[in-house]
Amino acid sequence: GASLELDQLAAAFNDTFARLEGSFDQLKRFTADVSHELRTPLTALRTVGEVALRGSHDADGYREVIGSMLEEVDRLTRLTDELLTLARADAGEAKLHKEPVDRGALAREVASHLSVLAEEKEQALEVDAGPLNVEADRTVLRQALVNLAVNAIKYAPGRTRIRVVTGRQGGAAFLEVADEGPGIAPEHRERIFERFYRVDKSRSREMGGTGLGLALVKWAAEAHGGRLELETEVGRGSTFRIVLPSAH
Repeated sequence: GASLELDQLAAAFNDTFARLEGSFDQLKRFTADVSHELRTPLTALRTVGEVALRGSHDADGYREVIGSMLEEVDRLTRLTDELLTLARADAGEAKLHKEPVDRGALAREVASHLSVLAEEKEQALEVDAGPLNVEADRTVLRQALVNLAVNAIKYAPGRTRIRVVTGRQGGAAFLEVADEGPGIAPEHRERIFERFYRVDKSRSREMGGTGLGLALVKWAAEAHGGRLELETEVGRGSTFRIVLPSAH
């Protein structure tokens, strides 16, 4: 009896230490990733500023320099805001302010907000959304949907169709974004929800992505007691679906 209990205790300790070691490794990687992501726009800011100071420019030239610097500041601000949201979520301090949200109206609002981005690529941004209320934090849900739609616009080719759809799935409500983009290869499908994981690092960064968008969408779905689903086929497109409980 005592020997068996000691074996069980040893196994429990080993399991705990293994999980702690995994957590520390994950934290080290995350810290390194954050440092890298912050350094990129900071280096760009310094380089643009130093080059501008060495030269002599007219008003238009300086305006262009300031514009470039403000783009990097915007990226830093977005990255900082997203890191802060995830840090609060990890600490259990991200409080949701739930209220009845009409998902159809939300889908149409987000599509209208992003229509200019889609028009630049001659993409058709379509909405198929009837009135469907859920108890949700409107700001968090809206940002999650914006992240999914922006991703679809960025990665899908020009002159393709992007659909924002709301509906019911069993006893739950769903809100999804479907594109006709390149799809996601099997080796990337689990990892794309990790913080700072990028399928194509240089391309994602050039497009202004922070590498945190899908991690935030996943957190938003789970914080509401739901889940984030992915259906994808290489060469045929992807559908990201936020499924939330308690449709009414």
